[in-house]
Amino acid sequence: MICSGLVLFFLVCQTVIEAARPNIILVMADDLGWSDIGCFGGEIRTPQIDSLARDGLRFTQFYNNAVCGPTRASLLTGLYCQQTGHRGDHWNQPKDYSKCVLISELLQNTGYHTMMVGKWQGRDLALDRGFDRFFGPMCQAKISYFHEVQQNPYYLDRERFQLPEDFYLTESLNHYAVQFLKEAMTTDKPFFLYVAQIAPHWPLHAREADIAAYREQYRERGWDEWRTARFESQLKSQLIPPNWKLTPRPPEIKNWKDGVHQDWQAERMAVYAAQVAAIDKGLGQLLTVLKESGQEKNTLVLFLSDNGAAPDGGIGPSKSGFGFAPNQPNNRWRLDQVAIRPGSGPDNLPGSPDTFAGYGLAWATLSNTPFRSTKLSGYEGGIRTPLLAKWPAVIAGDQQSDEVGHVMDLMATCLDIADVKYPTEFRGRNPVPIEGKSLRPVFEGKPRQGHDVLCWSVPRHHVVRSGKWKAVRPRRGGDWELFDLEADGTETTDLAQREPGRVRQLARQFEIWHQRVQDQ
Repeated sequence: MICSGLVLFFLVCQTVIEAARPNIILVMADDLGWSDIGCFGGEIRTPQIDSLARDGLRFTQFYNNAVCGPTRASLLTGLYCQQTGHRGDHWNQPKDYSKCVLISELLQNTGYHTMMVGKWQGRDLALDRGFDRFFGPMCQAKISYFHEVQQNPYYLDRERFQLPEDFYLTESLNHYAVQFLKEAMTTDKPFFLYVAQIAPHWPLHAREADIAAYREQYRERGWDEWRTARFESQLKSQLIPPNWKLTPRPPEIKNWKDGVHQDWQAERMAVYAAQVAAIDKGLGQLLTVLKESGQEKNTLVLFLSDNGAAPDGGIGPSKSGFGFAPNQPNNRWRLDQVAIRPGSGPDNLPGSPDTFAGYGLAWATLSNTPFRSTKLSGYEGGIRTPLLAKWPAVIAGDQQSDEVGHVMDLMATCLDIADVKYPTEFRGRNPVPIEGKSLRPVFEGKPRQGHDVLCWSVPRHHVVRSGKWKAVRPRRGGDWELFDLEADGTETTDLAQREPGRVRQLARQFEIWHQRVQDQ
């Protein structure tokens, strides 16, 4: 009886310990610009995402890897993507699992119920990499929001999933995220839910009713007015310092008032906004489930984007694009063999299932207000991400931090709050020591030992940042530019000629890093 009592006592203690460990919900948008959400200055209506800032913490200097696959590699492993098998310049490469371990594997191994919906770029199933539940496509090629297409089979756990008649991708991801979360509430385990949204990545696909909600506002005010409005909002909310300048508009973008095809241009942004709003709706559903369950206080909710806004889609109308052209059948992509109408223009508006378009450089420049450049770039518009964190038990509301962080810090953060140690050996693998640094001290309002140096090798550039100084050069070689990000976060003034010694120092730090991550 004494032994039985002791066993029962330890079982009860273990249940209490597990129940006390925080839950984690991590939501990542795809190709969302830094200023697209309301709390970062945007006019798109995102009340649920904005609530994370109101009730939690807004990071102003957080970084990604400028393109989807490398960002996801760093997020899931806590490493520079180059340490996991990604060069950094390709959207999708397989991980070298002899060198890394996923956050899902470590949390699952220590008692977490792990779930994922959305963009899975692995060659094996998510359930073979630490997730108990999964819904989404095996993304190996361009996606449709309405139909299954070549190289993107859908799975529900280990079973192939047949898309229903009225399928819309973001709605389905939201549905299964909610279903998985409700199921997690019935267990006595803490949970980790990773929602890898595919929106607002091209193609521009959305429901007509959602597009209509934004159509007039972009017809009435174009990219110039909205960009000014976003910049003024950022200054007013003290998201950015008052001395920063709005980066100049790329010269190939015409003044909105002087442009043609304004209704078509407005339609492109309206569809994009509808895609963003669908993400917000899904987050709201998750937050409602949390609140009703009573587990809101002990749940860390994170929201970010995988890279800056994408400029794809061209500036003017086109008869072709994204691999579709008028002189070919265009019916080999969708599994139902319905042809895609190639290109986009006034006579071929985006949004419907038989189109495939992007919103182009002008709108992407708006999305990245106030920063320079876009996705794939090493400038801030390519690599700086909005990050929000809500954790009522720990984070006071309406907080802002200028702590410099990187997406690889999220694994370290989750392991820290879950009280899980990063292993030197895991199931026969010897992962590279973790590079990420926990954000928990920032959550708690304490000092954090951050990164002395951060480096990137992204599709267009090599980049190194140390303190307020950042150096950028073309990936294929060329001169380094130098920027003081405190005084000039929008990178309008190159200081390389004035500070040659600092440029040499940063260049040397980059070369040391580059050699190190290649050798590991």
